[in-house]
Amino acid sequence: MKRIIILLGICFCISGVYAQKFEATPLDEQGDVYEVKIRQFNKLFGKWFTVERVAEPTDGDVAQRSVWRDSCAAKLLTPELKEILKEAADKGGGSFWIAFYCDSDGKIQTVTFTMSSSVYVNLPNKMLQELYRRAMEIMMNPDYYKFDGEHDYAIDTIELMQRV
Repeated sequence: MKRIIILLGICFCISGVYAQKFEATPLDEQGDVYEVKIRQFNKLFGKWFTVERVAEPTDGDVAQRSVWRDSCAAKLLTPELKEILKEAADKGGGSFWIAFYCDSDGKIQTVTFTMSSSVYVNLPNKMLQELYRRAMEIMMNPDYYKFDGEHDYAIDTIELMQRV
């Protein structure tokens, strides 16, 4: 009986890591664009992610970062997500951005999504959770950013709508 309880506890802990709850905030008065992030984003990262602490990209690595973005898009664009993005594009456009927040080791700490309402209303929460899980597994190359004692995290973004 103890083994079953321990096993169930471990399963709930593991599934809880990736079963994030999200919070959507409209970025304009019309509700045409939304930012979606984990519910505890400000509590977990608010003090860390400040403008003063962002590491700037290094000079000359534009082509390498572009290749990295292409490989990320290939990992993140599932057939189901491609279909939703194509439908939104067919109905008059839209956008879907992912922002990666990484530490000086290149480990992704969190991601945020910015999307048009045409994507937001058609994107199931389960698919968003899977996308978040996949994005968290990606590593960034810390050599592409100027990390030092004062600048200890970086942000990089990918626009997925253009890649469908």
